[in-house]
Amino acid sequence: MSHNPKFLNLVLLNGDPEYKLRTARAAGFEQVEIWWEDVQSSTHGAIGLAKFAKQQKLGFTNLQVLRDFTGAQDSDRLYKRAELHQFIHIAYKLGCNTIQAPASTREDCLAERIDEDLCWMASEAARYNMRIMYEPMAWCSVDNTLPRAWERLQRIQQPNIGLVIDLFHICALGGDASQLERIPAEKIYAVQLCDVATLPPPEKHTLMDIARHHRLLPGYGILDIECFIDTLKRINYKGPIGIEVFNDVLKSQCSEIVAQQAWQALNRYWP
Repeated sequence: MSHNPKFLNLVLLNGDPEYKLRTARAAGFEQVEIWWEDVQSSTHGAIGLAKFAKQQKLGFTNLQVLRDFTGAQDSDRLYKRAELHQFIHIAYKLGCNTIQAPASTREDCLAERIDEDLCWMASEAARYNMRIMYEPMAWCSVDNTLPRAWERLQRIQQPNIGLVIDLFHICALGGDASQLERIPAEKIYAVQLCDVATLPPPEKHTLMDIARHHRLLPGYGILDIECFIDTLKRINYKGPIGIEVFNDVLKSQCSEIVAQQAWQALNRYWP
């Protein structure tokens, strides 16, 4: 039996936040990745969601997603820092200790500020015993691959910043499971599994369209998921592993059935 917490990203399901939490737990998931938008749409707020999740014996893997924080221009920098504090306060109310913050996607990103911004972010999060989960997305303007993101985290040496492993973003630019081998398992904060019918060309709008609308459940596409799983086991990964699938068709279907399909897909690869 695996001791890794198994999670579902709520983006796969339709319905109000409480319904999605209840549905994920009924399918078997121990945790969920919850979105800022889920919290905002709840009539009970973050504290009410935390209470409901506790009743369901359901944890929060992370709070998503703080966009384009690093390298912000002067005109946006104070706003982004205030936004970080909003995320911290919501995560604190949820009882969630991790905030997902992808690398910048902005073309006007000031790359020379990224290290400083990440260190400031880590310092602010540490005041609340929280972690930052840095994500290299395929269409990021800087740090769009796992090796580049890991190189940066090695340089800044912040104990509460780690990586998220998203199979789509690794494979979309030609990466593979070997990229995990040099990363200490404790610096991987979550693993998000998915699949795709075909790998898109490395063009921003195409990548974004497939990533946000057409991902598949693991085992329904062409990705070599077994190789990633074997590597994670070889490096003794003990953190959360789950399903992050953006799919418009699945999202329109019965959430109970889709959640059960997601649970079955996850357990085929990580029983």
